[in-house]
Amino acid sequence: MSCDLPRDADGTLNRVRGGVLRVGVAENRPWTQRVDTGVTGLEVRLARELASELDARPAWRVGSEASLLEALKARQLDLVIGGFTASSPWNGRVAFTRPYEQGRSPVHVLATSPGENAWLVRVDQFLQAHGAEAVLSELDK
Repeated sequence: MSCDLPRDADGTLNRVRGGVLRVGVAENRPWTQRVDTGVTGLEVRLARELASELDARPAWRVGSEASLLEALKARQLDLVIGGFTASSPWNGRVAFTRPYEQGRSPVHVLATSPGENAWLVRVDQFLQAHGAEAVLSELDK
């Protein structure tokens, strides 16, 4: 008998691998920003690196925090970025990663769909492995 925990209720991790990572972007500089050529920012870079590791193509959807997090909750998006902090009022309605910044306050998190536990674990592993040091070092410049 094998243990397949954690699991995704809707198979997000399996769908994203080799496919499309649907990313909601709530504008919040320097974490996320809309520009003429698309989106940019520290968390945009993290999402691009995550997609690359999963051999996926990011598909960006820019909108308000509330509309994007509602879409995430309805599993229309896989990840929402926008400089969210661990104390967000959305905590409990969507799933937040572990803080990817160590030693900073307030700590920042990324948002994933609730119940997609394998996906959340994979995003957490990515953030832990990358530590976001390279991205966050730009804040110190």
